[in-house]
Amino acid sequence: MRRFSALLLLLILSSAVSAFAQGGEGKPHFFVGYSNLQAEGLPNKNDPDNLISPDFIDRRTTLHGFNGEVMYPFNTFGLTGDFSWNRNKQSSAFTTGTQDTKTDIMYLVGGPSFHFLNSARVEPFARLMGGAARTNFEISSQRNFTSGTVRSEFDTHSIDLAMMVGGGVDVRVNDRFKVRILQIDYAPIFLGDRAIRVLGNAGALQTVELEGQRQDQFRFSFGVTF
Repeated sequence: MRRFSALLLLLILSSAVSAFAQGGEGKPHFFVGYSNLQAEGLPNKNDPDNLISPDFIDRRTTLHGFNGEVMYPFNTFGLTGDFSWNRNKQSSAFTTGTQDTKTDIMYLVGGPSFHFLNSARVEPFARLMGGAARTNFEISSQRNFTSGTVRSEFDTHSIDLAMMVGGGVDVRVNDRFKVRILQIDYAPIFLGDRAIRVLGNAGALQTVELEGQRQDQFRFSFGVTF
């Protein structure tokens, strides 16, 4: 899986180079907006692994954040660089204290894009990008006892190859601004082979083996392009 994802990334970068050969360079376009990531956890359980399963979305966690993009046009083709950050934070209270769990996922990807330019106000686009993703997981707790307060923290992270395949629709407001009413990206993360330590249900650290698993994730965004 690791070798396959590396070859896929090489293919995306090669396609990006070919986009430069199209000629007709214009001014860069920028996009900023809200991002909603439907993500698996760390470690990945890949359950279920069937995209059409009715439980597929239910088993994902919603992370909110932002998405930024810069696109250099070359006629109908373009070269796009994309960054997004999403977070999910959950807090729970119990008799002796509180516990906070926080998950952050950041993508940094780039690759070629194709824009269906026409005289209408609506402009669809599609793109294929590759790069890396960083997943951070942090848990902190506070226990209140008669003898005093005990605080504990645990965090781990993973940096892996990632890709995005998707597209969306821009609607022109004027010659300068567009509204991106919808952008959908399939954003898998290819976990490398290694052992990580995670916090188990009993509050004890346990070792989990990651063996070339893939996190199937989807990102939904909307905002403005200028």
